[in-house]
Amino acid sequence: MTEILHFTKMEALGNDYIYIDRDRYPSLDYPTIARRYSDRHTGIGGDGVVTYSRHDAESFEMHIYNKDGSEAEMCGNAIRCVAKLLHEEGRTEAQSLRIHTGAGLLTVELLFDEEKEVTGARVEMGIPEVIETPEMVEGVEGYVASMGNPHFVILSQEDFPLETKGQLLEQSCRFPEGTNIEVIRPIDKHTLEMRVWERGSGLTRACGTGACASAAVAIRLGLVLSPVCVRMPGGNLTIEWSGEESRPLYMTGPATRVFDGTLQLR
Repeated sequence: MTEILHFTKMEALGNDYIYIDRDRYPSLDYPTIARRYSDRHTGIGGDGVVTYSRHDAESFEMHIYNKDGSEAEMCGNAIRCVAKLLHEEGRTEAQSLRIHTGAGLLTVELLFDEEKEVTGARVEMGIPEVIETPEMVEGVEGYVASMGNPHFVILSQEDFPLETKGQLLEQSCRFPEGTNIEVIRPIDKHTLEMRVWERGSGLTRACGTGACASAAVAIRLGLVLSPVCVRMPGGNLTIEWSGEESRPLYMTGPATRVFDGTLQLR
């Protein structure tokens, strides 16, 4: 029996996912869908699949499946897209949304242009966890951090071979559940350059939680000051954090709807 699946393709700074309404399709095998349709040659193409659904009367929830089918706790770029999608589909009229993720319940403030179109969002990302003492992992020195999901942040003034080292670090025994790897270079007191290898997806053009973790590490080390512009191959995010352990971090960036489509599932 053939089932027609409706989806939306969205991207934020080139971090693109296939978005599916989980309320409409509650029992699909989402890991398999992510593996099958994330392929850019034989599928829709993307960094994975994101589902969104109603959690209760006052909040929603999202799930992220990487292109290898593994589930991620959180995606900073995806949560902005989910908020935009919920608003555009008429699921909510609120400008401030509460969205449950694997990293906890987060608040998303929608941003609008003069024509009342959603252009992006400012997200309260929770409190970063940063270990300020560097660690040596697989011969590479970096800083372990968490935004509800794991990160290994590497300071580099030269071209670090992320293409060849990324998978080795991701799968290191130091990180039994895998990790995201960011390579950063401070440009000035309010600017970082960043490249990322995402756990389960490989090299991507941007990573929201990676930008947050990188800025948090750099702020705690005194390399930059808030607000921080994190430059990635896909574009820029603005990160705000006081550096205090009890204060949340905020991320601001765009979200773009690319197209809507259908799949024939068998």
